[in-house]
Amino acid sequence: MNINLIKTYKPTREDTGEYYAIEKGTTHSLVAKYLVDSTVDVVYSKPAESIAKASALLWSALNGLDLWRLKYVAKHMPEVFKLAQLYSDVYGSPNVNLYKYVEDMEGMDDDHLEKLESYRTNRPLAFMEEYDGNS
Repeated sequence: MNINLIKTYKPTREDTGEYYAIEKGTTHSLVAKYLVDSTVDVVYSKPAESIAKASALLWSALNGLDLWRLKYVAKHMPEVFKLAQLYSDVYGSPNVNLYKYVEDMEGMDDDHLEKLESYRTNRPLAFMEEYDGNS
């Protein structure tokens, strides 16, 4: 079984008003809060809400694919796969970790697998350095 061992994300600014445009209690609201927190407000709550909805829809769609189709998406559309995986990474267990289905896939080299690594577990350092340099 491909169990997701990542713990559910805990928002850091629950009482600050930073999440004003994020609908509460939805199946994607935690992803939106993660986006606001992890991008240091570059992605603020209104677009974060839309991106989170897309992530939830993608995760649901990919979760229902046959394994060979999921592997095809991972190989040929890595950003679609990665955005879907963000949903699972933010919510953690018991949500299925899609990455576990493809990490041992034939024909996938290390560079390609690196492209599929989670936004949550492999945050883009270049983004943070760019942000810190411009502030």
